Amino acid sequence: MNTIALWTATIVATLIFIAGSYERLFRIPKWFENPPHSFGLINQQTKNSSKFWIPLQISFLLSFITTLITNWTLPAVRLYLLFTLASFLLVAIPTATYFVREILAFAKMSADTPATPELLKRSKTWLTWTTSRNLLQLISLLTLIMALKALYK
Repeated sequence: MNTIALWTATIVATLIFIAGSYERLFRIPKWFENPPHSFGLINQQTKNSSKFWIPLQISFLLSFITTLITNWTLPAVRLYLLFTLASFLLVAIPTATYFVREILAFAKMSADTPATPELLKRSKTWLTWTTSRNLLQLISLLTLIMALKALYK
């Protein structure tokens, strides 16, 4: 069971990293191409995105909790899982408290909202900091891969 759980968490983390990187490279730049005019794209894509991201995140969370429980007695594996947990929390907490709130605020803006320096700074900040989420997703994936490697030693 511990091996299956760890493989499942690793596969789901891989999907999260690939999908997150794809969004960051190809979708999100279009959202911020010409704020606030381009913010209309956010509304079009976030409804479909939530149908994808919410189940994927729940799948990761369930498989990771199972992995943590079933591998807790293996010190070498546990260490990597704790690093994965830290990375996951460093993504989840800011996403819930900042990124989602801001992207929903951007999505609600009409195209004729003035592109004030404050708005441009907010959008640039969001765009810059969202890249850190992709890096942390990569760290989570790599630490899960290292946990798999430790499991097979």
